[in-house]
Amino acid sequence: MNGLQKKVEEKEIQALVFFLCSVFAPLWGVGYVLPFLLVLVFILLKNFLQEETWRIFRAKKLAPVLIVFALFLLLVLFSSLYHAESKWGSTEGFWVVLSAFIFFVFGAFVGTLTGRKKLVFYLKLYFCLGSVLLILTTTYFKSFQGGVWGSMNDHTTAVLMVTGALCGIFLGDTRETSSIGVAAILLPFIVFAFYFSVKISSSDAAFLLLVGLFFFLSILVPGRHAFAVIWAFFLLIICTGIAFMVFGEPFNFKSLLSTQRLESFLSFRPQGWLASLSLIRENPWTGIGSGLYKQFYEVLLPLLPGKKVVLSHSHCLYLVYFVAHGVVAGIAFITLLALILRLVFNSLKDPELAPLGLMVAGIWFFALTYGLVELTPASREMVPLLWGTSGLLAGNSVRGKAECIGIKRLI
Repeated sequence: MNGLQKKVEEKEIQALVFFLCSVFAPLWGVGYVLPFLLVLVFILLKNFLQEETWRIFRAKKLAPVLIVFALFLLLVLFSSLYHAESKWGSTEGFWVVLSAFIFFVFGAFVGTLTGRKKLVFYLKLYFCLGSVLLILTTTYFKSFQGGVWGSMNDHTTAVLMVTGALCGIFLGDTRETSSIGVAAILLPFIVFAFYFSVKISSSDAAFLLLVGLFFFLSILVPGRHAFAVIWAFFLLIICTGIAFMVFGEPFNFKSLLSTQRLESFLSFRPQGWLASLSLIRENPWTGIGSGLYKQFYEVLLPLLPGKKVVLSHSHCLYLVYFVAHGVVAGIAFITLLALILRLVFNSLKDPELAPLGLMVAGIWFFALTYGLVELTPASREMVPLLWGTSGLLAGNSVRGKAECIGIKRLI
């Protein structure tokens, strides 16, 4: 029995490793995910496709998320079919939404197979390795333009999300004094994230969002040791900023707080939001179709105030599905976000699940805040990272619970 159990555990680890590789690979290019994904599917079909396993998806915590996700997917499909000119491969298109659903399901499936301690260990390991590769590609291969490196907004989103995940998984697992030293591993990654936000990224919001992450995590971390570490990081950042203000070149506060600065930050976005609201009003049930925003916006552009800049999307994660697929699809997406956040906050009540919950919280913090002004958190390169890790949390949160009685461990 021990030999059989060990063999099954090895296959569980294989599934987890290939899943994590398929989460990171798209950052360098969507095509790189295929080899890892095909091996993952082969492992799951060969070793874990049993009737008892599939019952996990009827668990009370997981079923509502899957139902709403499936409904959202069907509404996007209907809108795409209704609008013959829809671009199915666009950010809000059917293929990207379908890939989000697939990665969520795979994540949930792998999450139900893997014990929490083992899962946290491998997440720490692979997020560290992924972050190192992200840093090396950014600093030493500057000519590389694949994946998220093809767009500065995508690149910024990837750096912020991976940093949020790293901070969450390590700090969520800091429950004893002896584990505080392990958190020092985060320092070089945090330093790079701040360096990137100041020196490399073109986003005005990146630095502020990083500061906000530490304050956000300090509220959510369950243990006092983790709070001490995250609050020390937060105070260090604040003190460094004050020292820079005192000993560096004097700030031009008049320029910093000027209307020109605000206009530079918002830029063309208010016009895009106004146009989006108008398009929702005119096309409330089926939307305008995916990937068609630009041609509708060009018609509205002469009527809009401010800069006359042609936009290809609404520059808001919360509006894009309302515009493209209608009010019902938009409401389904918002409901899906609420259910994911509910899973995150519920996971923080369980000390064993808190590291995974904080990791997903760190990722979604940037998705939801940066998504106020950008659409990059929904881009195809970010889909596996965002929805795959959410699936891991959803699946692992129902593992071993009373509501899953009757589900046999695969030994």
